[in-house]
Amino acid sequence: MNRNAGAQAEQLYSEAVQETPPDRNKLDRLVDLLCDHPQLIYDTFFAKAHKAAEIAVDIWHGTGDIKVNDRILILTVPALWGWTVMEETLCHAPPPELLETRYPQLAQQFLKLAELTLAHPNTTPGPVVRRTIQALTRFWPEIINACVSLKTQSPAWRQLYEATLRRADSLIQLSEQSNDPALQMHLAKFFETEASIFTAAPQPGGSPRSRLNLDRVPSQHAYISKTALVTRGERARQQLVQLLPSSDNMRLCSTSFITATINSIVYLMNLRPQFCEQLLERLINWYDAINSSEQTMTRLQSVVIGKTLRIALLQLYTRNHMSAYSEILKHKLDALGGPEWARWQEFQKRERERRLRHEAWERSLVPPKKASEEGPQSARWVPAPGDGQEKSAPEDGQVEPAYQPAPGADVDVNTDLPPLKPLAEVLGVNSSRSNSEDNQIELLEERTKRVKLDKEQEEVVVSDMEIEVSEKELEIPDKELQQAAVENDSQIETEMQNALGSEPPFEMLAMDAMSPDTRQNHLMEAIRRVIRGSERMRKFIEHKRVLHSIDTAGKPAPRSRTLEENMVQQVQLVANCYLVLFEACRARHLPGNMGASTEWSSMHACVEDILQYVVDAPQELYELAMALLYELWMSVVTSDPELKCTPDKPDSEFSVLALYLRWCEHIFDAIVKHSVRLATQQADTTPAAQTADGSAVVPELKEEKSQTEPSELILAFIRDAPYILPALLAKVAECLKSPSTAPLGLAVLETAIEIRPPIFITGLDILLEYAASPDRATRSGCIQVILKHCSSRSSLLPRMSLAAKSHFVRGVRLAEKQSVELEKQVASIFNRVDKVLPVGELAVTEAVEARKREALALRKQKKQAIEAGLAVYAELFLKLCAKHMELLVVMFVAYKGLSATVQVIIRRIITPLIKSMADTPAVIIPVLKQFPVGTETLAQRIVFLLCVNTARVPARELVQAVLNMCDARRLDGNFLAYLGNGMERAEVHKRLPTIVAMLNGSAGPQMLVSEFFTRVTTSYLNQPSVLTPTELLVALHEPAVVNTEKKAEEAVRVFGAMTNTDGTLKFPPRVFDEALAQLAGRAFVPVLMLKTAFIYREQHHGVADVAVKNLLQTLIERKVWEMRSSLLNAFISLFRTMLPDALPLVKSIPPNILQMMAKIDARFGVPAS
Repeated sequence: MNRNAGAQAEQLYSEAVQETPPDRNKLDRLVDLLCDHPQLIYDTFFAKAHKAAEIAVDIWHGTGDIKVNDRILILTVPALWGWTVMEETLCHAPPPELLETRYPQLAQQFLKLAELTLAHPNTTPGPVVRRTIQALTRFWPEIINACVSLKTQSPAWRQLYEATLRRADSLIQLSEQSNDPALQMHLAKFFETEASIFTAAPQPGGSPRSRLNLDRVPSQHAYISKTALVTRGERARQQLVQLLPSSDNMRLCSTSFITATINSIVYLMNLRPQFCEQLLERLINWYDAINSSEQTMTRLQSVVIGKTLRIALLQLYTRNHMSAYSEILKHKLDALGGPEWARWQEFQKRERERRLRHEAWERSLVPPKKASEEGPQSARWVPAPGDGQEKSAPEDGQVEPAYQPAPGADVDVNTDLPPLKPLAEVLGVNSSRSNSEDNQIELLEERTKRVKLDKEQEEVVVSDMEIEVSEKELEIPDKELQQAAVENDSQIETEMQNALGSEPPFEMLAMDAMSPDTRQNHLMEAIRRVIRGSERMRKFIEHKRVLHSIDTAGKPAPRSRTLEENMVQQVQLVANCYLVLFEACRARHLPGNMGASTEWSSMHACVEDILQYVVDAPQELYELAMALLYELWMSVVTSDPELKCTPDKPDSEFSVLALYLRWCEHIFDAIVKHSVRLATQQADTTPAAQTADGSAVVPELKEEKSQTEPSELILAFIRDAPYILPALLAKVAECLKSPSTAPLGLAVLETAIEIRPPIFITGLDILLEYAASPDRATRSGCIQVILKHCSSRSSLLPRMSLAAKSHFVRGVRLAEKQSVELEKQVASIFNRVDKVLPVGELAVTEAVEARKREALALRKQKKQAIEAGLAVYAELFLKLCAKHMELLVVMFVAYKGLSATVQVIIRRIITPLIKSMADTPAVIIPVLKQFPVGTETLAQRIVFLLCVNTARVPARELVQAVLNMCDARRLDGNFLAYLGNGMERAEVHKRLPTIVAMLNGSAGPQMLVSEFFTRVTTSYLNQPSVLTPTELLVALHEPAVVNTEKKAEEAVRVFGAMTNTDGTLKFPPRVFDEALAQLAGRAFVPVLMLKTAFIYREQHHGVADVAVKNLLQTLIERKVWEMRSSLLNAFISLFRTMLPDALPLVKSIPPNILQMMAKIDARFGVPAS
């Protein structure tokens, strides 16, 4: 081992860990160094790596004083480095002398630390957990391979295999429990690994057999069960597919996770083709099911996932070893459709045509040999097989032989098309045709070399130049058609020759040899030549071609310039003219004008023709458009190097800057329209039609001229243009108005604001504007992009908040207006005068009921519409509130003056937001504390939603905050009804009078009081109930509660009438027995106790008699007649109800007391004993 390497490693490690936070770059360099010198790892650095990760795990899972953010920042980097070093150590072969001794020990330490890390995935930073899963995924095949290859029965290796197996099982359990898409992406890779190594190798011709597979595991291994591994492989395949979300399980509906899982499944099909049909069927069924539900995913998600699936299957289809399943894959790709599959098929068609042309060309270049000349040397060139037959794509995994030209052939590498005359002779066309036919063929060849063609010309050329195998398609066109084509081309040639005219060469003297007048004359002559050249250029543009010069032999000379190159040069000249003329005008303080009425009109018109030429085909001429724009922009910079002129406000209509901005706008507008047209076509062809039997019909694939997605051309322009006005994004915003083009607009805006920062604010404003779009997919897409930048750019929050508030306030005003209109419509129903008045009381009643039903139906329908509309306007606002809860103050302010109908709607639409805060109520407490007067019902709703889950105890910080708020603001018991299970005993006793004070004989307050009683007397996991039912009933007889008079008695009735879900009484008679016994023994006996006994006897007749008689006996013994008169009166009433069962107790009452009781209650007549 190199000592310098060891010293360098120690120095890197020391420098990295001494920085705060640790230097990630230096640790990465240290890993590279250790990989080059593995002995350093075994000697020193494995222990350091293990310690770095172990210390971090201990602190994360412990209760140290380090703050959470500091833990993540300081410890994550060294922990990740530690896992990287351990992974690299164990996933590479160790030195032979350490294989049996040191390696198993290190592996056991690695597995033990993995167990500790995965035991608490929620308290460990996500990157560390994912790194642990990645390391285990790589280590699992290595340990299997080692156990099989070593053929050892060493206990150390057996223990190592069993420990690894347990860790693999723990990853399966983690997959079932976790809802983190990033974590599940790594687990998908783990399942993919298990599914591939625990299955047999594919047949020869598949993926290499050298990869680890089940065939390498012997059936009678000492401690590895091959049958168990087969089961694990089958289960891994199933779990990999089950990771994909469904409409019933949307916990992992993340686009990146779904695409990663699809790629894992397809990659598994590539490794193990024998499972292709099984996995492919399940994958396509999942895609059909998930794509059929509008509630499952947004349109943008559907587009991205569909494209990923199509590309993955197309790549799989092109693999040689998948030939046995090519028909299945082709059928699925036909069903999925998409531009990728159509383009690939078109490419294959063109390749077959090109191959046929080359094969025919090769045969034309080789002179025919006699049979006697056929010899071994002729094998050097293999002629094209299958003469006269169209060759299909390779089958059965066979690779087609590459193109091989004939020996000694002079191949023109600059063209794909061979000379037409020899080709026609080889294919059997009559070689003795007339000279006009030869000229026609040469003319056709020449036409194919033109730079741009009219649509009609292009169709003719393609149809004439296609070389197919049938004799019909090889026939020469009709004589009349040939003659018409010749005459047409001759006319064009003549017209263009006349346009060229005769222009003498321009001779320019040296600048220092010219006088000012000569220089001025030269300049004006140059400008006039540009003007004349513009007039001629317009003819070339009109026919979209370049006229070739003819040499003395009468053959076309090599073309030196294309039409596009001439256009670029023409624009350069025109821009220079603009510069010269306007500099002169500016120097003389004269206005510049190049309008239609000036001598410069031809030059200006030529520029307009060039612009129109580009605009007519923005995709095909994109490179030309960029070249022209850059030429104009360079002229802008030349005229104003510091760009002192405001770019979006040129000082003249005919300046170079104005010309550039106009070109930029028109080209961008054409590109957007072209992309919108493509997006609309794709949207129209996406839904698959169905036949009568319900099977899908693959739509007919149309030839696509575009080789890019619709959004790519717009994004390319935004990225490549030298300068673009932010206002041009308004043209993209138009896409968001239609659901069919909204995905295009979203895709453009999301990427454009990132790749072109100067237009960020404009793009963000567009997204904010359409964040209240009526279309759900458009609205969700805009909000998703906004939230993405909200978390990364805090400075944008005021702008986003202002737009969200504006949308919400607008929605509230609209809802209020619709609510008022609703009340008017309801009133008009009852005020309507019928043409035929009902006669009779029954008819009148029926008419009134009919109007009530009509009003009720109308109210229900309109309220649903109002709520749906307000939810659209409030969605962005509520999403931002989830991240910045202080914005909720705006809702409280708007809520105060609204009608009851709109207030109810607001309380409903905030439900998802508030429920999501149940685990972290601290973020909403500051807002809740300062709710305005008049918004109590909204505040109560928030408290209710935070505590609505009866299976858990409310957070203590929430309970304390609400209690303090009730004390400070003297709030009623509505705020406390759902906090009972979070209070302490003393707090329940203190707040019980407030709870009871809500009762007024109506059902609403009784339900709240019943809820409070239920929560107070319910036990939870590791937490007993705050009060037992007996203690609660006794507490209802405390003086503070009794002072509420009849409300206390109502509270006791509510307590006794509470029922379980099955309808049985919640509290058994034993509760009343124990409570009455305790109350009777107190020094102060409340009157409510006797009323409670009366209620007890009403609700439990017969069962309560014994307890009531015991109570009466106790009061007689305590001489109740010597206590308060109100208590005696209650005693007499209860005693009266117990007769004649209570007659034996009369003997215990003195006669004079009996007489007094009879005077108080005349009904109290007791027969003599």
